[in-house]
Amino acid sequence: MKRGKTVNFVKMSFIIVIVFIAAGCFGRSKAPHLVEQYSLEYTPPTVESLGRMCEPIKVERFSVYQSFNSQAMLYRAQPYKLAAYNYNRWRVNPGDMVTDYLIRDLRAANVFPVVFSYRDIEGTRFIIEGGVEEFLEMMAQDNRKAVLKTNVSFIDGSQKELTKRVVFQKRYHFEESLKEHSPDEFARGMSVNMLHFSEQLIKDIHGVAGKN
Repeated sequence: MKRGKTVNFVKMSFIIVIVFIAAGCFGRSKAPHLVEQYSLEYTPPTVESLGRMCEPIKVERFSVYQSFNSQAMLYRAQPYKLAAYNYNRWRVNPGDMVTDYLIRDLRAANVFPVVFSYRDIEGTRFIIEGGVEEFLEMMAQDNRKAVLKTNVSFIDGSQKELTKRVVFQKRYHFEESLKEHSPDEFARGMSVNMLHFSEQLIKDIHGVAGKN
């Protein structure tokens, strides 16, 4: 009889412990935060005044400085510190985003007969190589801006000498003022920067490709 009471006591204690653990677990559970994903959005630049070229062109995949080689939406609010929006991300990393939009804009410009991407196996005489140096929101007192810095090498693959293969190397720097500190405004500002970069680069390579 005594043993039966002991067994029942142990069972009840076990059940009470399980109930408390379950209550504690479920009581602390919170709904997971939704991570919103952003991309660039703008209409391809209009370059109707440019004549049509005869040679196809290829765009290689842009590299990215390691500080910006992620999907984090980075901003600098003070010197030496980079922060990121907690629940907002770029859809892809800046290198792939810049490359894909540049290919789209070159095709929309209809200046070159064919525009190949780095995913294509075809080789071309003219090649665009580049990298993203900065891709962030800068904050200084009341001044906020989206910053895009890139470097581009325009290659003529028909030349055997290395010094002649590089038709030009150029750095591009664009800034767009932001109305507020928010991921939506940051994405808008960076879209404007990408539009200006794409338009300027298409004009630059058209100018030198036509002379070679």
